[in-house]
Amino acid sequence: MRGLGRCILELDCAEDVERYREIVLWGCTRDLSYDAQCEGTRAWYVRELVRRFPEEKPFVDAVIRKLLPYRSKNGWVFSHYCELLGCFAREGNRQASEALCRKYEELYEILKARRRPRKNGTLPERDDFEILCIELIDAAAHPLNIYLKMAEDIGMLMSENPILESGSFDWLFTHCEQTYGEGRVRKMLAEKAKSSPAVKRYFYGELARNNEFREGRSRRPPAPRTTEEILKRFEEEEKREQEAGDSGWKFRSLGLRAHAWIRGTGNTEALSILAQRYLTEQNSLERAKLLYVFGPGCPFPLSPEPLIQDAGTGEEVLKDAAFYALDYVRHEKVRQLALELAGRNERTSEAISLLANHYQAEDREILVRLVKSIPVTYEDIEGWHGAYSTVLSLLETKGVKSAPRELLPYLYEHTLCSCCRGDILKEMGRRHMITEELLRECLYDSSDEIRSYARKLLKNRKRAKIKS
Repeated sequence: MRGLGRCILELDCAEDVERYREIVLWGCTRDLSYDAQCEGTRAWYVRELVRRFPEEKPFVDAVIRKLLPYRSKNGWVFSHYCELLGCFAREGNRQASEALCRKYEELYEILKARRRPRKNGTLPERDDFEILCIELIDAAAHPLNIYLKMAEDIGMLMSENPILESGSFDWLFTHCEQTYGEGRVRKMLAEKAKSSPAVKRYFYGELARNNEFREGRSRRPPAPRTTEEILKRFEEEEKREQEAGDSGWKFRSLGLRAHAWIRGTGNTEALSILAQRYLTEQNSLERAKLLYVFGPGCPFPLSPEPLIQDAGTGEEVLKDAAFYALDYVRHEKVRQLALELAGRNERTSEAISLLANHYQAEDREILVRLVKSIPVTYEDIEGWHGAYSTVLSLLETKGVKSAPRELLPYLYEHTLCSCCRGDILKEMGRRHMITEELLRECLYDSSDEIRSYARKLLKNRKRAKIKS
C-alpha cells in the first residue's frame, strides 16, 4: 500500500471487493507512511478503502483492538489509529468515538500517576495524549467546547503532577490556534481562565512557554563570521562535545553547524583550513566529523582523492562521511568512482547519486539499470530514498542531454514516500507525461497535495478543451 489512488479505483470496479478484505484490514492496523512526520498518516486513504466495503464495523473493530491495549512508545502507529478512528467518528460512528474517549480517560489516569519520564527522558504518554486530544476535538460537533474541557483537564494534570508542569502541550495549543483562529481561541481561554484555576494554569503556562521559546531563539549567540571566529567556535564546541561524551549520530552535528556558518558567510578561507585539518587528522572519527563540513554550497575544495580513498578503505563511519562529502564534489575522478561501484554492484545508492551528479549521455543505460536494481523498503537499508531524490534532481535540471525520463514513471510507481511522489508527478506534468488514467488515480492518492494538484490539472485540461 504505497498510497497510490489505483487501489481505490480497483475497489470501485471490483466485482468482488471481499477478495481485498484482508489486505485492507492489514492496512487498518499499520502505519503505512514512509515518514509520517513529513507526510502525515494515511488514515484518510485507508478510510476511503474501507468505504468501498458494505460494512465498516469489522474494520473499526480491528483498529479498536489495536488502540485500546496499546502502550505508549515512540513511533507513529498510535497517530494512525487515532486519525483513522477520527475519520469514522467525524461521520457519526459512535463506536469509534467511544473508543477514542475511553483511551483518553486511560491516558489521563496514566499521566496523573506518572512521576518521572522514561530513562531516555521522553514522555510518550503525553505525546500520545496530545494526538488523541486533537482527534477528539476535530471530530466533535462543537470542537471548541471539547477543547475547553480538555484545557481544564490538562490544567488539573499540571497541578497534580510536577513533571507535567515543566512540560508542554504546545502541539495541541498551536493546532487549535491554527485550526480555529488564534484570536478566537485565546479569547475563549482567557475568559474561562477568570473562573477556572486549571484553565488559567494551562493557558498562561502555554503562553509563557511560547514566549520563552521565542526569547530563547533571540538570545542565541550570533553565528561566527570571520575565519578566526569560525575556527574558535568549532574548537569550543568540539571540546564541549568531547567532555559531554557525545557519540553516535551526534558527531555529525558539529560539522553540519560549521557548514552552516561557512555557507552563510561564504568564508572559503575557513573551508580550506578545515579541509587541510581533515588531511592531517589520523583519527577516523575525527576525520569523519570534519567531512560533514563539506556539504551543499561548500564542497571539499581540494583534490577528491583522499575522499575516494576513505570511501573505499576507511571504517564504515568514515566511508559514510566520505560519500556524503563526495556527493557535493564535481570531478571526473568521482564519476569514475561511480562507474567502478556500478561495475562491482557495490554501494548502489551512492553509485546512483554520484553518477547522476556527473551524468553524461553514455551513462543512461547504467543509471537506469542501477535505479531499477535497488531494493525499496521502509527500512531504507540500501538508501533508495536518497538515490531517488538525486535522480529526480537530475531530471528536473533543464538542458541535460539524453536524460533518462523513462525513470519518472518507475520512480512514481516504486517510491514509498508520498512527498517524493508529488515532486515526481510535477516533473511528469512539466514533461507532459501524465495520462488521463494516471490523473484519475491521482485524485485518490494518499497525499492531499497530490489530490489537489490532480484536481487543478484536471480543471485546466477541461478549460483548455472548452477553449479549443
